[in-house]
Amino acid sequence: MRQVSVGDTILYQPWSGEPRTATVEQIEVCKRGEKYGRVVNTCNLDLCNNGTLILCGHRWCYFYQVKQVINKQIL
Repeated sequence: MRQVSVGDTILYQPWSGEPRTATVEQIEVCKRGEKYGRVVNTCNLDLCNNGTLILCGHRWCYFYQVKQVINKQIL
């Protein structure tokens, strides 16, 4: 189960280049093929496959690009 929350560090595969790590700043559950949707604080990426993660450094990725949740933010 790949549960991701705002503040977590993830490993993702960008469109081109090597896999990168980044911190999740926002999670949006979207309709298929769209970038913007309903903002949530946490999401199971294995159960909800349509959405985007807004990342630090003005980057973003789709849920399917996430390879691993590296660090879980402890609240």
